[in-house]
Amino acid sequence: MCYETPGITWRGGEVMASFEGCLVGRAAELAELSRLAESTLAGEGQAAFVVGEAGLGKTVVLEQAAAAAERMGIRVLHGSAQELQQACPFALISSCLRLEESPSDARRARVAEVLRGDARYGLPGAKSEAAGATIEAMVGLVEDLCAQGPLALFLDDLQWADSASVAVLHKLVRSVHQLPLLVVGAHRPVSGVGEVDHLSRSPIAGNRTLLELAPLDTEAVAALLADLCGQPAGPRLRRMAEGAAGNPLYITELIAALRREHAIETGEAMADIAAGCSLPPLTALVTHRLRYLRDDVLQVLRVASVLGAGCTTAELAAVVDLPVRDLLTVMAEAEASGVLRDTGQRLRFRHELIRHALYDAVPESVRTMLHMRAAQCLAEAGAAPERVAEHLLNGVPSTDFLITWLEGSAARLTTRAPVMALRLLTTALALGDPTDAGYINLRLHHALAQLSCGLLAEAEESARCALAKAPDPGWECLMRWIVIQAAFARGRPDLALAEARAGCRSPGVPAIEAVRFQAFSAVCLFALGDLTEAGAVASRARRAADEAGDSYALASTLHILAAKRFLETPDAEAVELARQASRLTPDTMHPAEWMGLQLALVNYYVDLDLGHDAQRTLAAVRIPAEHTGGVFLPWYHLSCALLAFHSGRWDDALAEIESGLDCGGQDEMSRALRAVAALIAVHRGRRPLAEAHLTAPLPEVDNATVAAFYEYLPLCAGVLLDEAQGDPRRAYSRLAEAFDSGVGHLPGQLILSFLTPDLVRLALAQGDHANARRYAAAAQRRADHSGGLYHLGDAYRCQGLLSGDPDLLMEAVRCYRNAPRPLNAAHALTDAAEMLARRGRLDDARVLLDQALDTFTQLGAVWDVAQATSRLRAVAVRRGSHRTRTGFRDGWEALTHTERLVAEHVAEGCSNPEIAARLSIARSTVSTHVSSILRKLAMTSRVEIAAEVTRRQKSGRSPSQG
Repeated sequence: MCYETPGITWRGGEVMASFEGCLVGRAAELAELSRLAESTLAGEGQAAFVVGEAGLGKTVVLEQAAAAAERMGIRVLHGSAQELQQACPFALISSCLRLEESPSDARRARVAEVLRGDARYGLPGAKSEAAGATIEAMVGLVEDLCAQGPLALFLDDLQWADSASVAVLHKLVRSVHQLPLLVVGAHRPVSGVGEVDHLSRSPIAGNRTLLELAPLDTEAVAALLADLCGQPAGPRLRRMAEGAAGNPLYITELIAALRREHAIETGEAMADIAAGCSLPPLTALVTHRLRYLRDDVLQVLRVASVLGAGCTTAELAAVVDLPVRDLLTVMAEAEASGVLRDTGQRLRFRHELIRHALYDAVPESVRTMLHMRAAQCLAEAGAAPERVAEHLLNGVPSTDFLITWLEGSAARLTTRAPVMALRLLTTALALGDPTDAGYINLRLHHALAQLSCGLLAEAEESARCALAKAPDPGWECLMRWIVIQAAFARGRPDLALAEARAGCRSPGVPAIEAVRFQAFSAVCLFALGDLTEAGAVASRARRAADEAGDSYALASTLHILAAKRFLETPDAEAVELARQASRLTPDTMHPAEWMGLQLALVNYYVDLDLGHDAQRTLAAVRIPAEHTGGVFLPWYHLSCALLAFHSGRWDDALAEIESGLDCGGQDEMSRALRAVAALIAVHRGRRPLAEAHLTAPLPEVDNATVAAFYEYLPLCAGVLLDEAQGDPRRAYSRLAEAFDSGVGHLPGQLILSFLTPDLVRLALAQGDHANARRYAAAAQRRADHSGGLYHLGDAYRCQGLLSGDPDLLMEAVRCYRNAPRPLNAAHALTDAAEMLARRGRLDDARVLLDQALDTFTQLGAVWDVAQATSRLRAVAVRRGSHRTRTGFRDGWEALTHTERLVAEHVAEGCSNPEIAARLSIARSTVSTHVSSILRKLAMTSRVEIAAEVTRRQKSGRSPSQG
């Protein structure tokens, strides 16, 4: 229902007059939005942002554009940000996507499960983890909806949007070019909305439009006045309207108020006002109609203004203690007066200025009481905890109610909105009685909320303080685990170790928990680099866990024993220990710890060239990683990138890196991801890009324990860049020092054994034969233990370089090719070609050079091509008569095998989540591949990709084969 007067229609949060079938003065904006909708309908998505001061018509523009999009056949979803919900993560976008309204929809149910975040409870930094995982889930849902047909999201009042929803919008706006998706948002240009302003104004190649609503010009104002009055406005009325500065809401409210006061005189030719009338302020005009309402209606509206613009009829009825049928009568009068508008179950004020005027009229003491009353009613109705928390944070809660409610809801609130939980728990601790039996429970939840918010030092301190007060023994283990998790997560395994040992000695700790503390002591020792003691403690804990029948502790000990053995003597036994650990964990460990073990196992598989096992394990961990987020999602992408890099699929590796760097603010793994990108950039002759990756500013993060195991990657990239910049001496010095001194807390001779061929090569170039032999011996020891093809190839190459034997180098080539490690094989071929040339076998050398150059070219390794060509030219060898094929940068031939598979699935009409499931890769990685396909094919939509695949299929060519 809408309130109408002659020539005027009230809609949404803005007011506009209808004139000749369109909004007065907004025809250009509506035409542009219509054009964007047509583009979306054709398969090329668009984003647009309507920006303007209050009253300029943003909401009406959105609503009319949405109606036009629906008439075109586009599915439209609406959302409007609410002031009270700014602290609630994903409030706007979850409302727009109707997560709560469609529980029977399996796709929405999956996203709602991720949004609840039950699997993240108690994890360090779950605040950021929730963001990454839930953003991925929200974007995946939108992509699924787009697969059913063109979709439009219309989002109003973005100046009040929560930051998590804005993060989702950032991702959607960046990907509209590859989806039939129209995103239209509106917001005021007010201070404090930097994220929103950046979203609407930051430049992007096409597909983003900014529509800034200006005040109506003189001609449009005259047309609006004539439409509102039914006749042209007279001179006095026009002069008064000039004071409205072209604001259509101001003008519309002015005419409505003048009519209510019977101040407009209508003649035969024009409508005018009596002399001496003055222009009231806009706020006074907007609330003028409130004078005509009954007191009981005003009272209900004031309560509604406190509850917020999105409260339901049932919620309002409960707070004002009115039967719903009586409330509906009150609402009907408010709608007829133009104060409220009917939007189904939820109340909406016709304009936010009306709500603010009503809100300001409520004494502060009454407001806090109403918020408290609303919180109690919502809690009784079983509302989501964040809805209750919104009102508790805006009121002065009753101590008894707050504490009682938190005892039952703190865990759920912490998983969904940890910042809100922390604020309320802090208040509860300040109000509660420390001698009360339930007070320790509040302390526990408070420490867990700090842990979830990433306030690791604070969580550790809170738990230590609780321990110092000698709580009931039943709480001791829980508090100790918070201390341990917080300390370990912030990169202080020494403090975690001390606490775990204290737990083992404490008489109040049950025997099974003592075993678990002992097992985690081994984890801490390993993180500190004390491999010998870590192994000894893990062995003792393993026996104790076996005796106690505790799979949780057993899995931890097996993991440490596997990792220690793999570093020292990588072999099948190390892998079997890791497999045993991973088989134990699904039902006995937190899902996050299970993922950690799985990703560690992937590293073993990659190093031993068990590619199929690595891919199978990554496929199993993909969905859990996407649902949990945090460090696990970028860690998953890093593992995928390393597998792709070593097997020569560098473009696939870059796609994984891009996805890993875009995981919702997780910076722990960024250094390692950028290092792999830098390695590829150096090989491809893009030294400035490599330098940019290696010098990119990275925010300091507390949680760096996992990343410490990948510190060798920045070292590798830096050393390669030194060589590319013509400084092999510095490269050798840095690498040799790390080999002997270690990388972080890890022994260099163990963690850098894969670089022994480069160490031998660089040492020989510097005349350091003694160390070259030492490095070759290290490579041989590793190969003897593992028997892996890659390790054997390294050993053969080291010995071949030392002895100058090309046959040994060709044996290395065979191993590398079977691994497969194409880059290593090409380098060994180059080494062998140079040795053959020095023996006078120039023709044989030329054949090997051509093979090496072919591989380098397929990888796009132009720097390696130049290096190999230069080395062989120095010994009188030129490349053969046939030239290596130049890599394609665009066109179908430039697509990688993975990109061609993705293109085929796009042609079948699959969404990105569906393609991800089929190819067992992440949804975000599929999105990166689609963007790459569009760029290489110079296309603008999935429709064009599908057409090209169909054309190639009809011509008898298999798209996946090129």
